[in-house]
Amino acid sequence: MLTFLIVAAVVYLLYYGGVRLQVRAHLTGQAMLDVLGYASMLSAGMAVGIYGTLALAAQLAPEAEGLLLSLISTAVSIAVGEFLYARSFRLSLQLLAPLRSEKSKR
Repeated sequence: MLTFLIVAAVVYLLYYGGVRLQVRAHLTGQAMLDVLGYASMLSAGMAVGIYGTLALAAQLAPEAEGLLLSLISTAVSIAVGEFLYARSFRLSLQLLAPLRSEKSKR
């Protein structure tokens, strides 16, 4: 249970930091901040994907090969990280759309 709480805290910090960097990148137009936000989201996805895959594999298939577990956990981690990035990217664009429309009216 402690391991789950530690992973959840790490994922929260990485995701929250990635969202902050992404919104700041949209506001300032700096591409480097968006890249750092993307890396933070992928790191959060890696934490969730590796922990979740290995915890599930330990219950369902304890005799599974190491290479198979590695490939599955990597694919799941990347998919989760990409999902987090795409979701927060879309939400941050929707959040900042009214600000941009007011800015363009001026």
